[in-house]
Amino acid sequence: MKKSSLHILPDRNTFDRLAATSPRVPVCGQQKIPGCDLSKLFQKLLLNTENSFLFESGKGPKETARYSLMGNANSKILEIKGQQARLFHKGVLVSEWDQPESALHLLNFEDNVRQVDYLPHFWGGWVGFIGYEASAWFESLPVKKSPESNLPDLLFMEIEQLFLYDHLTAELKFILSPKIEETGRHYDNLCEETRRVWKYLYRILEDTSEKLNSENSGAGLRPTSSNQLRANLSRVDYIERVEKAKNYIREGDIYQTNLAQKFEMHFEGNSFQLYRKLAQVNPSPFSGYLNFRNFSLVSSSPERLVKVHGHRVETRPIAGTRPRGHEEEEDRALSAELLSSPKERAEHLMLVDLERNDLGRICCDGSVRVTDFMLLEKYSHVSHIVSNITGNLARGTRVYDILKSVFPGGTITGCPKIRCMEIISELEPVARGPYSGSFGYIGFGPYMDLNIIIRSIVVCDKTAGFHVGAGIVADSNPQKEYQETLDKATAMMQALSHH
Repeated sequence: MKKSSLHILPDRNTFDRLAATSPRVPVCGQQKIPGCDLSKLFQKLLLNTENSFLFESGKGPKETARYSLMGNANSKILEIKGQQARLFHKGVLVSEWDQPESALHLLNFEDNVRQVDYLPHFWGGWVGFIGYEASAWFESLPVKKSPESNLPDLLFMEIEQLFLYDHLTAELKFILSPKIEETGRHYDNLCEETRRVWKYLYRILEDTSEKLNSENSGAGLRPTSSNQLRANLSRVDYIERVEKAKNYIREGDIYQTNLAQKFEMHFEGNSFQLYRKLAQVNPSPFSGYLNFRNFSLVSSSPERLVKVHGHRVETRPIAGTRPRGHEEEEDRALSAELLSSPKERAEHLMLVDLERNDLGRICCDGSVRVTDFMLLEKYSHVSHIVSNITGNLARGTRVYDILKSVFPGGTITGCPKIRCMEIISELEPVARGPYSGSFGYIGFGPYMDLNIIIRSIVVCDKTAGFHVGAGIVADSNPQKEYQETLDKATAMMQALSHH
């Protein structure tokens, strides 16, 4: 590997010019490394670091599968549980709030931070997750007490250094973005730090990949014998709840809702190996691993909740599902049937309208557009119908406003959203926790990308748990909806299985 080809951006003059008006100017050391596997680097650099993350773009269209990134918290962590918000700095509690709104303003894009043309993507900010029950901060909703009372409703960590891999250009980047006046770290210090990290990276990258391969042969994935998956609803229970939801639809309360059931099992394995296995079984564009002190989130989500890039905002709803066929012909027939099904089309159209309406609350008049409509996306175990909706953010829109308008995603609540969430609270026996919430990043500059936490496993207190749901409409067949939840559970079940 030619070490001389490390490229540091920007040059000193550009840095000084940008630093005159912007409180943060990222410095990036990059080099072409074709076929770099970020999850192997994560294993070497960050595996045993708490408050670390790996976001990988696996299978998916190029719009959603271009970048992978990883890093760990190096200073601040914001945690919100119910109405209590706490900010930690290097492990010490520095601020507390007894209502979340003030705390959430910490996540806003920072004033006067510019986009930079040499890094047209996220280069630092906040990384973390927001759980489904956090929706009660934005709307008055019944709050269900979570059985995982040790799980927060939101946890975001400030990230001022990260690794980013661009799958399109094959460039690996190490990026530093501390506040200039706070650290007094000037251009020379940042370049020096960048070279130091790359020196260490070269050693790791030259380390034989055989060594890494032998390490991740599934070690730590031996479930114990008591390891039966338990569902929180029996088939009869789930079907009965579908009938209740259909009743609400008949009475005109709602048009469509999503009902989930939860599976759990005893798990003492390694949560990162579980992530590797899930990503292998079900590669997806919004895959990720978040490792916090008391719990881990393991996800292979195919769905984006919201993306912001400059003044552009977009959402990418998924609604409509069929299992994949065993043979090509069967697969084609199932896909064609999905795209032509009046039930699936009506359900999808309703959700596209809901998302257009959500974006309309924060966008300039007349700027909301549907750019992809009813495309078929195929994943390992299921196929989905997907659309993409974009708009131009109104001036002065904050991260809080964006979350209030789009969170949680309509595809996992239903339509109209608020009434559906009340019905979900009534019909589902336990809190959803991270499931159907979001994780991702919120930049210092105007960048944001949050997924919807589906096809995901929460590992906490020697338990692995996941939810799966189905969209219920007027002509839903309860047995088929129950089966759809099982189809969606296949990937997680396989990842948790003995093999």
